[in-house]
Amino acid sequence: MFGRYPNFDPANGKISDRLTLDVANLKQATRIVVYYHYLHRGRTMAQLPYWILVDKQPVGVILYSLPRVSVPLFDIKPMNILEMARLWLHPDVQNKTVTDSKGKTHSLSVASCAVGKSLNVVQKDWYRKYPNLPDIHAIVSWADDVHHEGTIYRACNFEEKGKSGGSLHGNRKRPDGGRDQLNPDYSHIKTMFMHTYKRGISTSEKQTLELKKRHGVVQLKLLPAF
Repeated sequence: MFGRYPNFDPANGKISDRLTLDVANLKQATRIVVYYHYLHRGRTMAQLPYWILVDKQPVGVILYSLPRVSVPLFDIKPMNILEMARLWLHPDVQNKTVTDSKGKTHSLSVASCAVGKSLNVVQKDWYRKYPNLPDIHAIVSWADDVHHEGTIYRACNFEEKGKSGGSLHGNRKRPDGGRDQLNPDYSHIKTMFMHTYKRGISTSEKQTLELKKRHGVVQLKLLPAF
């Protein structure tokens, strides 16, 4: 039942004023991703999840993680990049429209609003959680062409950087004796989108963030339903 908002009224004010993000508990967020997202699997490595809330009602999740790359992407080192690895919204808040004062109908994109807001805060939130890791200079995402057209990324000023995929890579034997999974979506062509930041976090900003963290100003949001 997570994310349901059956009485959601798209005309009840600007969505940018109604939508907020909370840094989520990773265990809870992963449960939602595995259950609801079409890939039905989480991620590994360092991660940072957000709850997406509309009118304070949780309706979705965004999950950022370190990308599974070992070489620079467009001259940006892998540890300076975050991947927007998962985005899920409940259908109750999707495919909605609003009518303006002139009678013109517009699409209401909760997804692009949520992604846009996350781009504004993820650099600092990542530093709060992982102060010893390198600063984030860019966000990357690989949109599965079978499921996505890249509309959300373009609306949030991501640049399309090319195509990849199309083969069942993996199945290599790992040092621990296991093998990489051959997930079906590996065979899908994917479009790479990248959002590059103009600057990193300043020293004074880091000092402020560290002070807030010591005083417990930022806390992970636990949902009572779990």
